Amino acid sequence: MRRIAQSEQTPEAALSGQVSVDLSAISDNIKALKKRTAAPYFMAVVKGNGYGHGLVDVARTAVEAGADWLGTAQLSEAIALRKAGITVPVLSWLYLASQTSATIREALEYDVDVSLGSVGQLEVLAGIARQLGRPAVVHLELDSGLSRGGARKEDWPELVAHARKAEQDGTVLVRGIWTHLAWADVPAHPGNAAAVAEFEDAVRDARAAGLDPQLRHVSSSANILDRPEFHFDMVRAGLAIYGLAPADHLDPADFGLRPALSVTAPLVMVKKVPAGTGVSYEHQAITHEPRYLGLIPLGYADGIPKGISGRSLVQIAGRKVPVIGKVCMDQFMVDLGPDASGIEVGDTAVLFGDPAGGAASADDWGAAIGSHGDEIINRIAPRLPRVYESGAYECPDYQGLAAREAPSDVA
Repeated sequence: MRRIAQSEQTPEAALSGQVSVDLSAISDNIKALKKRTAAPYFMAVVKGNGYGHGLVDVARTAVEAGADWLGTAQLSEAIALRKAGITVPVLSWLYLASQTSATIREALEYDVDVSLGSVGQLEVLAGIARQLGRPAVVHLELDSGLSRGGARKEDWPELVAHARKAEQDGTVLVRGIWTHLAWADVPAHPGNAAAVAEFEDAVRDARAAGLDPQLRHVSSSANILDRPEFHFDMVRAGLAIYGLAPADHLDPADFGLRPALSVTAPLVMVKKVPAGTGVSYEHQAITHEPRYLGLIPLGYADGIPKGISGRSLVQIAGRKVPVIGKVCMDQFMVDLGPDASGIEVGDTAVLFGDPAGGAASADDWGAAIGSHGDEIINRIAPRLPRVYESGAYECPDYQGLAAREAPSDVA
């Protein structure tokens, strides 16, 4: 089954490139990850528009594959899931309490669980819950060293005491306690064990104060794969459900995981240039012999990072060819070599996708710019149409471009 996202079906957009999302890969990845944990509950993290894959489509696929919970950063994402008819528990953890009370109220009305990391947040939630006449269901977050959200160790007793008082008042129900590890992507780092020990102390303190959290959760993708002792009552899978490496030493393929997202575009021009030809702005690349250059109609406005020039490979007609010259706003060039036989205008260029099919991976592109695959997939612009596949990936047919776009010097 193949479906194009309705909001993005524009004829011209389809000519520039597209994002293909293999929902069966996401489903299979979740099933493979669930086999690696004994935790009673599994959360699929769908923040950031499902890591660029599509919020609602990914969420529905995750639930069908057995996810018990969904996780979002923004309250608006959680509300969108509810409006789409998704009823499984949802936890959302990032909001500005002083300015979004209407959004918080809507989230609570939709039975969204909300993270709490300060007394100030608790007071806002309790006030809204009092107006609604039912408790806000919350997860207390401990800052165990990331210095991001959550209460620090020295502030934890005060937060716990206020949470217990709010429970007694009927305005808050503490369902969970959680933390996010500062060294989550380096599972063997000693800081993780120290943070988990601090987390366990925090849970004991909360229970001693009269709270009875049902869920303790610490582990993200890398810890699901590499630190089973951190799984507690629920694990939170993000990168791994999309088939990306959650840590440098973990190859997704070793765990039966495969990428769910591919970015493709047509090859719209092929031209032969002599030795000494400067390529793109500032001539950051200069040919040293006669070569064929190919033009791909995607650029940094589509989320293609400028840093890939000379560092990343694109698959065309079964060949891997390098990006050459500075990436432009809407296009970039590839070096087809001194012999471009077998390559034609209209051929599909796979920028990144599943390495099993010979393409570079998003992780490869991330490494090329000194980052990771999650930055690459989250860069992809909304203007590219999303095509959802429930089975094997199907390359788009760009051959119709050849008759209209072929220049006179096509190889």
